[in-house]
Amino acid sequence: MKARCWLKPGFATCLFGSLIIAALLMALLSSSAGAGDGDPKVIILELHGMKKGTLDESLEGLPNFQEMLKGSNNDQPYVYLPRVFTTIPAASQPAVTSMYTGLYPQHTGVVSTIWFDRTTYEIRTLISFSQNRMNSILTTNGVKTLFDYVGEADKHSLTTMLMLTKGSDWSVNSGGFFWGNASAVNVFRNGKWFPNSHYVDNRTLDGFLTGHILSYRESLEGIYKYHSIVPDVMVVQLLGTDLFSHFPVGGFRERQASMHEIQKHYAKTVLDPLMGRLIQTLKKIGVYQDTIFLLVSEHGFLRIQEHIPDDTLHHSLRGHFKLPGWNRSNRRANAVIMLGACTKEIYLKNRQSRKWMDPPRLLSDVKPALDLILANPDVQTSLNALVIRKYPGERSEGVVENGQWWLFDWQGYQASSGDDLAFRRALRPLGELADHFELGEYLVQGLRRQYTRETAPDIKLINKRGYYFERDFGKYGHHGSYYPDDCIVSFWVAGPGLSRIIPGRHTLKTTASTLDVVPMVTYLLGIPTPPGLDGTNPLANLQSNTDQ
Repeated sequence: MKARCWLKPGFATCLFGSLIIAALLMALLSSSAGAGDGDPKVIILELHGMKKGTLDESLEGLPNFQEMLKGSNNDQPYVYLPRVFTTIPAASQPAVTSMYTGLYPQHTGVVSTIWFDRTTYEIRTLISFSQNRMNSILTTNGVKTLFDYVGEADKHSLTTMLMLTKGSDWSVNSGGFFWGNASAVNVFRNGKWFPNSHYVDNRTLDGFLTGHILSYRESLEGIYKYHSIVPDVMVVQLLGTDLFSHFPVGGFRERQASMHEIQKHYAKTVLDPLMGRLIQTLKKIGVYQDTIFLLVSEHGFLRIQEHIPDDTLHHSLRGHFKLPGWNRSNRRANAVIMLGACTKEIYLKNRQSRKWMDPPRLLSDVKPALDLILANPDVQTSLNALVIRKYPGERSEGVVENGQWWLFDWQGYQASSGDDLAFRRALRPLGELADHFELGEYLVQGLRRQYTRETAPDIKLINKRGYYFERDFGKYGHHGSYYPDDCIVSFWVAGPGLSRIIPGRHTLKTTASTLDVVPMVTYLLGIPTPPGLDGTNPLANLQSNTDQ
């Protein structure tokens, strides 16, 4: 039996045509929604350890970065900030914490990578199996993160950061298994137990886009599938540049390559293809045209010129000061020396009162320690500047203490008789650091805003450029110093979604800070600037096409 059509041919043709038109309209509407009609989505690409100029001077060879920053037709708005200062210290954990809270280290409580707490006698580190110590410190101190502010505005956030996840709705963490695999890969490929940079960045982007083994629902695609939303703020922390710069492979060491050459190679061979994957996923979901990218690093990088043994100061002090060890606790010791790279921090107990919270005596505790330290040839070879902690209103030894630090004129002191009067005369205003560092004013401000009373060392040695205390003399590059290559990074704000907020292209000639990330992101999302931040918003009032 033949099937019969009850519709007249003309009517059927009309209906079919109407369906085609309806389908085209729906496709057009869908296309329009993905072409910039939605709310802005901010993706922070934290290119860990990327020094100033790595991207800026190489964009022509990085097609995916080029598309993100300037558009496929080179007609996309952007804001380029070529001179952005990190916080002191320019080390991963404290700098990242300040970046995502908008506060100096002394306000976050994460004052360094490792420090001594005079009240608990503990050496505090941020490394743990759960990788949650940073979050705990912020919670204890009542410090909010960018993710907290986003949540309070009824918006959503996703992060792949290793340690800082406080306030985020979804986080794709890389645990011990992930890092064990990364190190095993490097042993197989390069014979060194150190995380493989390529593996880390590839797996991090995998986790962000589709999730690790059991975390699909927390990934971008999983959230979109199960919740039908795309988070308003997303952070992709790519650590590979940092790892590769510490231990580059592929002949860079043999030919004594510059750090710029090393990082440019990594950006081209690893990072740019990953950016292509990210772009395609955002286009697939339909939010690429609404996306604003922030490309930033928390510190730069320097090639190591000279390795100094990390235990140098232990050899100097252990004969006259009680140092912690297998038979002596931190509490019973009277000097504690932190692990360090570009700096060394020494904490001294008041040996008369035997209390860690009592200021050490200048002539009976600090001076003997300095005499021993300055007698060490390795210190004399590597040292640029030395600062001594003040205790205003707590110590009366004939020297006025009305700030936080003295600069110690160690070279003038060594050329003197070395007596008590010479020691007092060598205590100079901290502002004289400008004579030792190109970034003197920045360094003075950073030192004043790093520590709390309970965490500040009494003596801080700052090495010459490229001189680093190390246990592994095979390390090629490092960071944390007080020199421009470490302390100044580049910062881009770009992407198709920026045009609705900031028209035109801008290169800001004024300096900015990584502290500005929180006020910048809240501004881009239309969230009121949180009160009490140390960072500011350099994007405000950018309405013209002229550079500023």
